[in-house]
Amino acid sequence: MDVNGNHKVKAPRQQVFQALLNPEVLKNSVPGCDSAEFVDFPTGRQLKLMVSPSIPGLKGPYKVFLQTSEVVAPSRIMFLAGPRSTEGSVKATCVVDLVDDAEGTVMNYNAHADLEGKFSAVPDMVLNGAMKMALNHFFKNFEKQVLAITAA
Repeated sequence: MDVNGNHKVKAPRQQVFQALLNPEVLKNSVPGCDSAEFVDFPTGRQLKLMVSPSIPGLKGPYKVFLQTSEVVAPSRIMFLAGPRSTEGSVKATCVVDLVDDAEGTVMNYNAHADLEGKFSAVPDMVLNGAMKMALNHFFKNFEKQVLAITAA
């Protein structure tokens, strides 16, 4: 599954970049996210999210570990994700490129996910609809979080 697009945030690029690495911002932005915390592994620090998606048949909660790669402050972050459960797994990468805009920052994203097990059995029509809705909620919540940081 591939998803790409862009979203404008009315905040400076450095602030958007830092928000993408902030567990509290992500917890309050990711739909269905109950908690977010850093966990140290021998391979490095990762962000652990507990997520209960609103996709029929996949209620969760699921542990999602996010690892960053290709971090170029304040312009680019690659996230590697790999939620696993007894029902299947998802291996995903998402590259976010941040570009200055007259009104703030444009977030360009390009994601790819490989689904296995029960996750792969969800019909494309349901998955694509849920993904589109989740992205809309994420960006709406994310912008609120970033603007709250600006106001503080």
